[in-house]
Amino acid sequence: MRTMPTLHGARVHIRPFTANDFVAVLALFDDVSDGALVEPAVRARRNAWLAWAASNHDELARLDQPPYGDRAIVLSASDTIIGAIGLVPCLDVYGQAGIGPDDGRTRAEMGLFWMVHPEYQRKGYATEAGQLLVRYAINELRIERVIATTDYDNHASQAVMRKLGMDIRRNSQATPPWLQLVGVYESWMEPEQFPDGTFIRSIVESDLDEMLALWRDAPLRISPTDTPTGLRRHIALSGRFALALCAADGAIIGTVLGSDDGRRGWINHLAVRRDHQHNGYGARLVQALVSRLTAAGCEKLNLLVINNNAHVVPFYESLGFALDDNLFLARWLRTV
Repeated sequence: MRTMPTLHGARVHIRPFTANDFVAVLALFDDVSDGALVEPAVRARRNAWLAWAASNHDELARLDQPPYGDRAIVLSASDTIIGAIGLVPCLDVYGQAGIGPDDGRTRAEMGLFWMVHPEYQRKGYATEAGQLLVRYAINELRIERVIATTDYDNHASQAVMRKLGMDIRRNSQATPPWLQLVGVYESWMEPEQFPDGTFIRSIVESDLDEMLALWRDAPLRISPTDTPTGLRRHIALSGRFALALCAADGAIIGTVLGSDDGRRGWINHLAVRRDHQHNGYGARLVQALVSRLTAAGCEKLNLLVINNNAHVVPFYESLGFALDDNLFLARWLRTV
């Protein structure tokens, strides 16, 4: 059965709600400290909610379903319930926010939600609890992706998303009005650290301006498809293969865009900042991409070199690539 254990952090732990948590639930959701002062309708509503929340984890586990539902965020030092957190099935047109193809289809995702009593906000408790649950979902449930949604003006939630390592993506369309910002955390977003202080991480939407500036500096040929819209589509469809090599301070010093068409992989736009070239960074990016494509089951890796950039061929040959005799043809699907 998929029974979630109690998750322990440095200051808080996450556990199921129980029938004994009624007073704590009133304090959390209704800001009432004395249950005797609660109106009968409120008492009935909270009792019903608590009965559902308390039995939810057992009933879902009995049905071998994912451990959805509310769980208590408990301050370990005092055993005080300070919030609620959980996983929930989310259904929406997430392609509009850069998760999968933007084809108008509704998709199901596993969502993360949380709330913390105002008295305990701005102390990092939401972030700590969120990290516990995200790690559990990714590492134990083996979920590919966890999302969280919020509004444009909910800066507190956005701050928690960033601290969780989420890439915050914006709905490209005005509708639906409730789908505004989506925080995305995927298993391959964990950075790969190197002894010289540099690290490789996935490219996120907020990198696009810096990445385009790097390409111009490299210099790299900028294609008509190298627009924020085109690059956003690439991240949505091939995010695990879009990599940035960063300096210790986080500045991007190199990028590579990879993809997997199901039969073979591709390398696109390998670029290293001009003042960081000839340090082995390009090879490091290619090797990281090769590792990810190999892990995904890819058996062959292709790349194209434009005619006026033929001097880079020896570099790729040193990495095991060989010239092929294929002709390259292209057709534009839109006017450029």
